[in-house]
Amino acid sequence: MKSIKINSIKLFALAFTASSFMFFSCDTPKKNTTENNEISEVIETEKDNLEVEKEIAEGDVERMNMKEGEVITRSYKIKEQTPIVYNLDANGIAGFDDWKDFTVVNYELAEIRKSNYVTTSQRIKNMNYRIANLGNTIPSWLKTEEVMEDVADIQKEYLELIKESNAPEKEVKENLEELSEKFDDLKEELDETVAEYVKINESAIEEFNEEFKKGKIEAAIEEYNEEIKKLDKIIEKKK
Repeated sequence: MKSIKINSIKLFALAFTASSFMFFSCDTPKKNTTENNEISEVIETEKDNLEVEKEIAEGDVERMNMKEGEVITRSYKIKEQTPIVYNLDANGIAGFDDWKDFTVVNYELAEIRKSNYVTTSQRIKNMNYRIANLGNTIPSWLKTEEVMEDVADIQKEYLELIKESNAPEKEVKENLEELSEKFDDLKEELDETVAEYVKINESAIEEFNEEFKKGKIEAAIEEYNEEIKKLDKIIEKKK
């Protein structure tokens, strides 16, 4: 994943926002409760995510030194959405709490790589249900057009592998390598999708802080909500 830069200006902006909100709340007790709740929610979201962003920035270095099998779990909160929870290993995204089929296939292919793509036909068949179901169980927030294309490519490659499961070992090995490469393409696209979610959320917070510091409370909330709407644009709508 692309490294996320954390700087002192942003940290100051958060501190200023939080303190300004407390001051504002004390001086205007009659302010609309809904609006106050929205402001509080944005601030709490930013506080939580600052810690995660620090972990992500530090994690880019940490991942370079990770041992085989080590996993980092990250949870990133987006306003009014279920937190994004995913696992990272030395090779990138290793799994999602809400996408078990991906997690299992990633594990199986990692094990097959360890054996230099020499494996039993039974192990290959064990991935059948999981790979066939990838497109059905993917979380809605990951359903971009590019991700779904990569899923389709994996399923196509897997069917080819099954079709030629009785081929010579060398050919089976080559087909496994092709499947593994397609899965790596998917992981790369997932990395970019998660990074885009984080980027949009950061932009929304920055817009909120900018207007809030000027005392434009309604404008701050409006700017934040407008930026957050961009999350919908990276999703392929499904009816």
